[in-house]
Amino acid sequence: MFQKRRLFTLLCLVLCLLFCVPAQAPAANPPDYERAKAQLERLKGEKPGPNSWQACADAFRKVYDDNPTWYLRVAALFRCGVALEEKARVTKSAVDARNAASVYEQAAKKYPSSALADDALYRAAVVYNELLNDQKKARVHLEHIARRYSRADHAKIAAEYRAKMDGKSAAKSQSSGKDDGIRAPAGAGSHMLAAQLGLSVRTVIIDPGHGGKDPGAMHNGVVEKDVNLDVAQRLKTILNKLGYKVYLTRTGNKGISLSERVQFGRRNKGDLFVSIHVNAAENTSISGLETYILDFARSSSASRLAMVENADSGRLGDMDKILTEILTGARTSESRRLAQNIQKSTLSCLKKNGASTRDGGVKGAPFFVLVGSSMPSVLVEVGYCSNKAEAARLKSSKHRQRLAQGLADGIHAYAKSLKGK
Repeated sequence: MFQKRRLFTLLCLVLCLLFCVPAQAPAANPPDYERAKAQLERLKGEKPGPNSWQACADAFRKVYDDNPTWYLRVAALFRCGVALEEKARVTKSAVDARNAASVYEQAAKKYPSSALADDALYRAAVVYNELLNDQKKARVHLEHIARRYSRADHAKIAAEYRAKMDGKSAAKSQSSGKDDGIRAPAGAGSHMLAAQLGLSVRTVIIDPGHGGKDPGAMHNGVVEKDVNLDVAQRLKTILNKLGYKVYLTRTGNKGISLSERVQFGRRNKGDLFVSIHVNAAENTSISGLETYILDFARSSSASRLAMVENADSGRLGDMDKILTEILTGARTSESRRLAQNIQKSTLSCLKKNGASTRDGGVKGAPFFVLVGSSMPSVLVEVGYCSNKAEAARLKSSKHRQRLAQGLADGIHAYAKSLKGK
Protein backbone atom coordinates (compact mmCIF):
# COMPACT_ATOMS: atom_id res chain seq x y z
CA MET A 1 0.00 0.00 0.00
CA PHE A 2 2.85 2.33 0.85
CA GLN A 3 4.49 1.63 -2.52
CA LYS A 4 1.28 2.52 -4.39
CA ARG A 5 0.99 5.86 -2.52
CA ARG A 6 4.61 6.63 -3.30
CA LEU A 7 4.10 5.91 -7.03
CA PHE A 8 0.95 8.07 -7.05
CA THR A 9 2.84 10.98 -5.44
CA LEU A 10 5.66 10.73 -7.99
CA LEU A 11 3.12 10.68 -10.83
CA CYS A 12 1.49 13.86 -9.52
CA LEU A 13 4.86 15.60 -9.33
CA VAL A 14 5.64 14.66 -12.93
CA LEU A 15 2.25 15.98 -14.11
CA CYS A 16 2.83 19.23 -12.26
CA LEU A 17 6.19 19.65 -13.92
CA LEU A 18 4.69 19.00 -17.35
CA PHE A 19 1.59 21.17 -17.13
CA CYS A 20 2.13 23.71 -14.38
CA VAL A 21 5.61 25.06 -15.13
CA PRO A 22 5.35 27.83 -17.76
CA ALA A 23 7.30 27.37 -21.00
CA GLN A 24 10.47 29.41 -21.27
CA ALA A 25 9.97 32.44 -23.50
CA PRO A 26 12.41 32.93 -26.36
CA ALA A 27 15.27 35.29 -25.66
CA ALA A 28 14.60 38.93 -26.48
CA ASN A 29 16.32 40.56 -29.41
CA PRO A 30 19.68 42.12 -28.51
CA PRO A 31 19.33 45.85 -27.71
CA ASP A 32 21.93 46.70 -30.36
CA TYR A 33 19.75 45.00 -32.98
CA GLU A 34 16.67 47.00 -31.97
CA ARG A 35 18.67 50.24 -32.17
CA ALA A 36 20.08 49.33 -35.61
CA LYS A 37 16.60 48.39 -36.81
CA ALA A 38 15.19 51.74 -35.65
CA GLN A 39 18.09 53.51 -37.38
CA LEU A 40 17.32 51.67 -40.63
CA GLU A 41 13.67 52.67 -40.53
CA ARG A 42 14.61 56.30 -39.83
CA LEU A 43 17.06 56.42 -42.73
CA LYS A 44 14.45 55.07 -45.13
CA GLY A 45 12.35 58.15 -44.47
CA GLU A 46 15.24 60.51 -45.16
CA LYS A 47 17.74 60.98 -47.99
CA PRO A 48 20.97 60.11 -46.23
CA GLY A 49 24.43 59.97 -47.76
CA PRO A 50 26.47 56.78 -48.23
CA ASN A 51 28.27 57.16 -44.89
CA SER A 52 24.99 56.92 -42.97
CA TRP A 53 24.01 53.75 -44.83
CA GLN A 54 27.45 52.26 -44.22
CA ALA A 55 27.22 53.03 -40.51
CA CYS A 56 23.84 51.30 -40.39
CA ALA A 57 25.21 48.26 -42.21
CA ASP A 58 28.17 48.13 -39.82
CA ALA A 59 25.78 48.21 -36.84
CA PHE A 60 23.88 45.18 -38.14
CA ARG A 61 27.12 43.37 -38.96
CA LYS A 62 28.34 43.97 -35.38
CA VAL A 63 25.11 42.51 -33.99
CA TYR A 64 25.61 39.47 -36.22
CA ASP A 65 29.24 39.00 -35.14
CA ASP A 66 28.63 39.62 -31.40
CA ASN A 67 25.66 37.25 -31.00
CA PRO A 68 26.66 33.84 -32.38
CA THR A 69 23.91 31.97 -30.45
CA TRP A 70 21.03 34.35 -31.19
CA TYR A 71 18.22 32.46 -32.94
CA LEU A 72 17.36 35.40 -35.27
CA ARG A 73 20.93 36.11 -36.30
CA VAL A 74 19.96 35.88 -40.00
CA ALA A 75 17.75 38.97 -39.56
CA ALA A 76 20.79 41.11 -38.73
CA LEU A 77 22.66 39.79 -41.76
CA PHE A 78 19.70 40.40 -44.08
CA ARG A 79 19.24 43.99 -42.85
CA CYS A 80 22.96 44.57 -43.26
CA GLY A 81 22.40 43.70 -46.91
CA VAL A 82 19.46 46.12 -47.12
CA ALA A 83 21.61 48.99 -45.81
CA LEU A 84 24.43 48.15 -48.23
CA GLU A 85 21.96 47.98 -51.14
CA GLU A 86 20.66 51.44 -50.24
CA LYS A 87 24.23 52.71 -50.11
CA ALA A 88 24.92 51.25 -53.58
CA ARG A 89 21.85 53.02 -54.98
CA VAL A 90 23.27 56.30 -53.73
CA THR A 91 26.87 55.80 -54.83
CA LYS A 92 26.10 53.91 -58.11
CA SER A 93 29.23 51.92 -57.28
CA ALA A 94 29.60 48.39 -58.62
CA VAL A 95 31.80 47.53 -55.63
CA ASP A 96 29.07 48.61 -53.19
CA ALA A 97 26.47 46.67 -55.18
CA ARG A 98 28.58 43.51 -55.12
CA ASN A 99 29.03 43.89 -51.36
CA ALA A 100 25.25 44.05 -50.91
CA ALA A 101 24.65 41.03 -53.15
CA SER A 102 27.36 39.10 -51.32
CA VAL A 103 25.71 39.68 -47.93
CA TYR A 104 22.31 38.62 -49.27
CA GLU A 105 23.87 35.47 -50.75
CA GLN A 106 25.62 34.74 -47.46
CA ALA A 107 22.30 34.97 -45.60
CA ALA A 108 20.55 32.60 -48.01
CA LYS A 109 23.43 30.12 -48.08
CA LYS A 110 24.08 30.02 -44.33
CA TYR A 111 20.40 29.95 -43.32
CA PRO A 112 18.61 28.08 -46.17
CA SER A 113 15.71 27.05 -43.90
CA SER A 114 15.07 30.56 -42.62
CA ALA A 115 11.94 32.48 -43.59
CA LEU A 116 14.29 35.18 -44.87
CA ALA A 117 16.20 32.92 -47.28
CA ASP A 118 13.86 33.57 -50.23
CA ASP A 119 13.79 37.29 -49.40
CA ALA A 120 17.58 37.39 -49.48
CA LEU A 121 17.77 35.57 -52.82
CA TYR A 122 15.19 37.92 -54.30
CA ARG A 123 17.05 41.05 -53.12
CA ALA A 124 20.31 39.61 -54.50
CA ALA A 125 18.61 39.08 -57.87
CA VAL A 126 17.35 42.67 -57.86
CA VAL A 127 20.85 43.97 -57.11
CA TYR A 128 22.41 41.91 -59.90
CA ASN A 129 19.77 42.97 -62.42
CA GLU A 130 19.32 46.65 -61.55
CA LEU A 131 22.70 47.69 -60.17
CA LEU A 132 25.17 45.31 -61.83
CA ASN A 133 23.37 44.65 -65.14
CA ASP A 134 24.04 40.92 -64.69
CA GLN A 135 20.85 39.19 -65.77
CA LYS A 136 22.44 35.74 -65.83
CA LYS A 137 23.22 35.84 -62.13
CA ALA A 138 19.85 37.40 -61.35
CA ARG A 139 18.05 34.57 -63.15
CA VAL A 140 20.06 31.94 -61.24
CA HIS A 141 18.73 33.32 -57.94
CA LEU A 142 15.17 33.71 -59.21
CA GLU A 143 15.16 30.13 -60.48
CA HIS A 144 16.52 28.96 -57.13
CA ILE A 145 13.51 30.55 -55.46
CA ALA A 146 11.14 28.87 -57.93
CA ARG A 147 12.67 25.44 -57.29
CA ARG A 148 13.40 25.43 -53.57
CA TYR A 149 11.03 28.04 -52.16
CA SER A 150 8.00 27.57 -54.41
CA ARG A 151 5.60 28.06 -51.48
CA ALA A 152 7.43 30.95 -49.87
CA ASP A 153 6.00 34.45 -49.87
CA HIS A 154 8.55 35.73 -52.40
CA ALA A 155 8.02 32.93 -54.94
CA LYS A 156 5.24 34.77 -56.77
CA ILE A 157 7.07 38.10 -56.53
CA ALA A 158 10.23 36.51 -57.94
CA ALA A 159 8.27 34.94 -60.83
CA GLU A 160 6.67 38.29 -61.69
CA TYR A 161 10.03 40.04 -61.50
CA ARG A 162 11.61 37.50 -63.86
CA ALA A 163 8.75 37.94 -66.33
CA LYS A 164 9.29 41.69 -66.18
CA MET A 165 13.03 41.19 -66.78
CA ASP A 166 12.32 39.03 -69.84
CA GLY A 167 9.93 41.65 -71.21
CA LYS A 168 12.49 44.44 -70.88
CA SER A 169 15.16 42.25 -72.46
CA ALA A 170 12.82 41.65 -75.40
CA ALA A 171 12.16 45.36 -75.92
CA LYS A 172 15.85 46.19 -75.71
CA SER A 173 16.75 43.48 -78.23
CA GLN A 174 14.15 44.69 -80.73
CA SER A 175 14.93 48.39 -80.39
CA SER A 176 18.72 48.13 -80.61
CA GLY A 177 19.07 45.38 -83.21
CA LYS A 178 20.71 46.27 -86.52
CA ASP A 179 19.33 45.11 -89.85
CA ASP A 180 21.80 42.41 -90.91
CA GLY A 181 19.61 40.71 -93.49
CA ILE A 182 18.05 38.21 -91.11
CA ARG A 183 14.40 38.66 -90.27
CA ALA A 184 12.95 37.03 -87.18
CA PRO A 185 10.36 34.39 -88.04
CA ALA A 186 6.86 34.68 -86.67
CA GLY A 187 6.74 33.63 -83.02
CA ALA A 188 10.46 34.01 -82.48
CA GLY A 189 9.93 37.02 -80.21
CA SER A 190 12.78 38.68 -78.41
CA HIS A 191 15.08 35.69 -78.33
CA MET A 192 15.88 35.80 -82.03
CA LEU A 193 19.51 36.89 -81.73
CA ALA A 194 21.06 36.76 -85.19
CA ALA A 195 24.43 37.84 -83.81
CA GLN A 196 24.53 34.65 -81.76
CA LEU A 197 24.19 32.52 -84.88
CA GLY A 198 26.15 34.48 -87.47
CA LEU A 199 24.54 35.49 -90.75
CA SER A 200 23.33 31.94 -91.31
CA VAL A 201 23.84 28.34 -90.24
CA ARG A 202 27.00 27.19 -91.97
CA THR A 203 28.58 24.66 -89.63
CA VAL A 204 26.76 21.83 -87.87
CA ILE A 205 28.33 19.69 -85.13
CA ILE A 206 26.90 16.16 -85.04
CA ASP A 207 27.61 14.21 -81.86
CA PRO A 208 27.11 10.42 -82.02
CA GLY A 209 26.59 9.56 -78.33
CA HIS A 210 28.74 7.04 -76.42
CA GLY A 211 31.51 5.02 -78.13
CA GLY A 212 34.62 3.04 -77.21
CA LYS A 213 34.17 1.13 -73.95
CA ASP A 214 30.83 2.87 -73.41
CA PRO A 215 28.26 1.03 -75.57
CA GLY A 216 25.26 3.00 -74.34
CA ALA A 217 21.90 1.21 -74.18
CA MET A 218 21.81 -2.42 -75.33
CA HIS A 219 18.52 -4.28 -75.82
CA ASN A 220 17.00 -6.62 -78.40
CA GLY A 221 20.20 -6.84 -80.42
CA VAL A 222 20.66 -3.06 -80.64
CA VAL A 223 23.92 -1.46 -79.47
CA GLU A 224 23.33 2.25 -79.05
CA LYS A 225 26.82 3.49 -79.94
CA ASP A 226 26.62 1.77 -83.34
CA VAL A 227 23.18 3.17 -84.20
CA ASN A 228 24.23 6.66 -83.11
CA LEU A 229 27.30 6.64 -85.35
CA ASP A 230 25.48 5.19 -88.35
CA VAL A 231 22.65 7.77 -88.19
CA ALA A 232 25.21 10.57 -87.65
CA GLN A 233 27.24 9.56 -90.72
CA ARG A 234 24.10 9.40 -92.87
CA LEU A 235 23.03 12.80 -91.55
CA LYS A 236 26.44 14.26 -92.37
CA THR A 237 26.17 13.06 -95.99
CA ILE A 238 22.73 14.66 -96.43
CA LEU A 239 23.74 17.97 -94.84
CA ASN A 240 26.93 18.12 -96.92
CA LYS A 241 24.79 17.85 -100.08
CA LEU A 242 22.67 20.75 -98.79
CA GLY A 243 25.80 22.87 -98.53
CA TYR A 244 26.56 22.70 -94.81
CA LYS A 245 29.96 22.11 -93.30
CA VAL A 246 29.59 19.18 -90.89
CA TYR A 247 31.89 17.83 -88.18
CA LEU A 248 31.35 14.59 -86.23
CA THR A 249 32.65 14.47 -82.66
CA ARG A 250 33.68 10.86 -83.39
CA THR A 251 34.01 9.06 -86.71
CA GLY A 252 34.72 5.58 -85.35
CA ASN A 253 34.35 3.46 -82.24
CA LYS A 254 36.30 5.85 -80.04
CA GLY A 255 35.50 6.84 -76.48
CA ILE A 256 35.17 10.60 -76.00
CA SER A 257 34.30 12.32 -72.74
CA LEU A 258 31.36 14.71 -72.54
CA SER A 259 33.66 17.66 -71.89
CA GLU A 260 35.73 16.76 -74.97
CA ARG A 261 32.56 16.75 -77.08
CA VAL A 262 31.68 20.22 -75.79
CA GLN A 263 35.21 21.49 -76.54
CA PHE A 264 35.06 19.95 -80.01
CA GLY A 265 31.99 22.00 -80.85
CA ARG A 266 33.65 25.20 -79.66
CA ARG A 267 36.91 24.49 -81.44
CA ASN A 268 35.19 23.94 -84.79
CA LYS A 269 33.01 27.05 -84.34
CA GLY A 270 29.72 25.28 -84.90
CA ASP A 271 26.47 27.14 -85.45
CA LEU A 272 24.35 24.19 -84.26
CA PHE A 273 25.03 21.15 -82.08
CA VAL A 274 22.97 17.96 -82.46
CA SER A 275 23.68 14.96 -80.21
CA ILE A 276 22.21 11.60 -81.33
CA HIS A 277 21.20 8.87 -78.88
CA VAL A 278 19.01 5.78 -78.49
CA ASN A 279 16.71 5.55 -75.48
CA ALA A 280 15.72 2.64 -73.20
CA ALA A 281 13.20 2.14 -70.42
CA GLU A 282 12.22 -0.52 -67.88
CA ASN A 283 8.70 -0.36 -69.30
CA THR A 284 9.20 -2.11 -72.64
CA SER A 285 5.93 -0.78 -74.05
CA ILE A 286 7.35 2.77 -74.19
CA SER A 287 8.51 3.91 -77.62
CA GLY A 288 8.89 7.08 -79.65
CA LEU A 289 11.08 9.97 -80.72
CA GLU A 290 12.07 12.63 -78.19
CA THR A 291 14.13 15.81 -78.62
CA TYR A 292 15.72 17.49 -75.62
CA ILE A 293 17.07 20.96 -74.93
CA LEU A 294 19.13 22.14 -71.97
CA ASP A 295 16.65 22.90 -69.22
CA PHE A 296 15.46 21.66 -65.85
CA ALA A 297 13.92 18.18 -66.01
CA ARG A 298 10.14 18.41 -65.55
CA SER A 299 9.49 14.67 -65.17
CA SER A 300 11.07 11.72 -63.39
CA SER A 301 11.78 9.97 -66.70
CA ALA A 302 13.67 12.99 -68.07
CA SER A 303 15.58 13.25 -64.79
CA ARG A 304 16.60 9.58 -64.92
CA LEU A 305 17.67 9.91 -68.56
CA ALA A 306 19.84 12.93 -67.70
CA MET A 307 21.49 10.94 -64.90
CA VAL A 308 22.36 8.16 -67.37
CA GLU A 309 23.68 10.47 -70.08
CA ASN A 310 25.59 12.62 -67.56
CA ALA A 311 27.50 9.69 -66.05
CA ASP A 312 30.74 11.09 -67.47
CA SER A 313 30.00 14.72 -66.69
CA GLY A 314 32.56 15.17 -63.91
CA ARG A 315 32.32 17.21 -60.73
CA LEU A 316 29.49 18.55 -58.60
CA GLY A 317 31.32 21.88 -58.86
CA ASP A 318 29.98 22.21 -62.42
CA MET A 319 26.45 22.76 -61.04
CA ASP A 320 26.68 26.55 -61.04
CA LYS A 321 27.90 26.54 -64.65
CA ILE A 322 25.00 24.30 -65.70
CA LEU A 323 22.46 26.50 -63.92
CA THR A 324 23.87 29.60 -65.59
CA GLU A 325 23.70 27.95 -69.02
CA ILE A 326 20.10 26.83 -68.46
CA LEU A 327 19.05 30.33 -67.52
CA THR A 328 20.59 32.01 -70.57
CA GLY A 329 17.24 32.71 -72.17
CA ALA A 330 18.24 33.58 -75.73
CA ARG A 331 20.07 30.34 -76.45
CA THR A 332 17.39 28.26 -74.73
CA SER A 333 14.72 29.85 -76.92
CA GLU A 334 16.64 29.16 -80.14
CA SER A 335 17.42 25.60 -79.03
CA ARG A 336 13.72 25.01 -78.47
CA ARG A 337 12.91 26.27 -81.97
CA LEU A 338 15.57 23.99 -83.45
CA ALA A 339 14.23 21.05 -81.40
CA GLN A 340 10.67 21.70 -82.56
CA ASN A 341 11.77 21.75 -86.20
CA ILE A 342 13.71 18.51 -85.79
CA GLN A 343 10.91 16.75 -83.92
CA LYS A 344 8.25 17.77 -86.45
CA SER A 345 10.32 17.01 -89.56
CA THR A 346 11.57 13.63 -88.38
CA LEU A 347 8.12 12.42 -87.38
CA SER A 348 6.78 13.62 -90.75
CA CYS A 349 9.53 11.84 -92.68
CA LEU A 350 8.90 8.57 -90.84
CA LYS A 351 5.15 8.82 -91.35
CA LYS A 352 5.53 9.48 -95.09
CA ASN A 353 7.56 6.31 -95.38
CA GLY A 354 5.12 4.14 -93.44
CA ALA A 355 7.20 3.99 -90.26
CA SER A 356 5.29 6.36 -87.99
CA THR A 357 6.36 6.42 -84.36
CA ARG A 358 5.01 7.94 -81.17
CA ASP A 359 5.66 11.65 -80.67
CA GLY A 360 7.57 11.90 -77.39
CA GLY A 361 7.69 15.68 -77.72
CA VAL A 362 10.27 18.37 -77.04
CA LYS A 363 11.48 18.22 -73.44
CA GLY A 364 14.04 19.77 -71.16
CA ALA A 365 16.77 18.06 -69.13
CA PRO A 366 20.17 19.14 -67.76
CA PHE A 367 22.36 17.24 -70.23
CA PHE A 368 26.00 18.12 -69.68
CA VAL A 369 26.85 17.67 -73.37
CA LEU A 370 24.57 20.62 -74.20
CA VAL A 371 26.40 22.93 -71.79
CA GLY A 372 29.15 25.37 -72.60
CA SER A 373 28.56 26.70 -76.09
CA SER A 374 26.78 29.75 -77.46
CA MET A 375 25.18 27.74 -80.27
CA PRO A 376 21.64 26.28 -80.14
CA SER A 377 22.03 22.67 -79.02
CA VAL A 378 19.70 19.66 -78.88
CA LEU A 379 19.89 15.99 -77.96
CA VAL A 380 17.70 13.61 -79.99
CA GLU A 381 16.63 10.19 -78.68
CA VAL A 382 15.76 8.49 -82.00
CA GLY A 383 13.86 5.58 -80.43
CA TYR A 384 13.66 3.02 -77.62
CA CYS A 385 15.73 -0.11 -78.15
CA SER A 386 13.99 -1.64 -75.11
CA ASN A 387 10.81 -1.80 -77.22
CA LYS A 388 10.95 -4.87 -79.51
CA ALA A 389 9.13 -3.29 -82.45
CA GLU A 390 11.20 -0.11 -82.31
CA ALA A 391 14.42 -2.06 -81.83
CA ALA A 392 13.66 -3.99 -85.03
CA ARG A 393 13.27 -0.70 -86.90
CA LEU A 394 16.49 0.70 -85.42
CA LYS A 395 18.36 -2.32 -86.80
CA SER A 396 17.03 -1.52 -90.28
CA SER A 397 19.28 0.44 -92.65
CA LYS A 398 16.21 1.98 -94.32
CA HIS A 399 14.84 3.22 -91.01
CA ARG A 400 18.17 4.80 -90.05
CA GLN A 401 18.28 6.58 -93.41
CA ARG A 402 14.76 7.92 -92.78
CA LEU A 403 15.80 9.13 -89.34
CA ALA A 404 18.82 10.89 -90.84
CA GLN A 405 16.66 12.48 -93.54
CA GLY A 406 14.14 13.71 -90.97
CA LEU A 407 16.86 15.20 -88.79
CA ALA A 408 18.39 16.92 -91.82
CA ASP A 409 14.99 18.30 -92.86
CA GLY A 410 14.50 19.77 -89.39
CA ILE A 411 17.95 21.35 -89.29
CA HIS A 412 17.50 22.78 -92.78
CA ALA A 413 14.03 24.14 -91.94
CA TYR A 414 15.43 25.89 -88.88
CA ALA A 415 18.33 27.36 -90.85
CA LYS A 416 15.97 28.69 -93.56
CA SER A 417 13.72 30.26 -90.90
CA LEU A 418 16.63 32.45 -89.80
CA LYS A 419 16.62 34.06 -93.24
CA GLY A 420 12.87 34.49 -93.21
CA LYS A 421 12.36 31.91 -95.94
